[in-house]
Amino acid sequence: MHMKKKASLLALFLVFLMMAANLSGCGAGKENRYKNYVNSLISANYLGEENDYKKTTGADEADIEAMYLQNVTRLANNLETFYGLEISSDAELAPRMVDIAKKIYKRAKYEVAPARRDNMIYYVDVTIHPINILNQANPQISAYVEDFNKKVANGDYDNYEKSAYEHEFASGLMDILEETADSIEYKPEQVVTLRIIETDDSYYIGNEDLQAIDAAIIATEVSAESSTATDAEAE
Repeated sequence: MHMKKKASLLALFLVFLMMAANLSGCGAGKENRYKNYVNSLISANYLGEENDYKKTTGADEADIEAMYLQNVTRLANNLETFYGLEISSDAELAPRMVDIAKKIYKRAKYEVAPARRDNMIYYVDVTIHPINILNQANPQISAYVEDFNKKVANGDYDNYEKSAYEHEFASGLMDILEETADSIEYKPEQVVTLRIIETDDSYYIGNEDLQAIDAAIIATEVSAESSTATDAEAE
């Protein structure tokens, strides 16, 4: 039997179209209203906080929960792909990766400024501190993969079924991610400017701006000095 596990640190591009609710745009106080809308949208998607988004948009609680679950599951799937894991059918590790994704997103760090008006258009600036877990965890993961390779070369996994081999490798790597998520580091802050699209009686944020938020939450560029591509093989 020949199995191959690759931990290849390539660029990871996260795309998720968040729920953009149409809201009443009438009346005064738009600066704070739009700020609160953006803040509640981010907190619902990344922190799993429902109350403000429900209050601000009138969205159904079940829909908000589904939106959050979709978002964290997407991150879990991306991490699985990013590290070359095969755990989608693993009853223990698949839900555990979702829990790790929740833990990572709970560390989202951002500040939302009051909306500002420029030439009849309202904008909201969001200062985001990108989560740097991919670079932060990489030294430990590289060492782990190197040690795993040595065990493979020594024949430690020769009698393993593929599913058991995959489970063993993924479990150790996920231990590192979980531990790293306890002490998240951040890359330099960046400002994402969102345009509030207004109609006669509603307002919302466009998909491109929503994607810009998502792309900034987690730093997906792995530095050259941190990057590695290591194979763990068993025959």
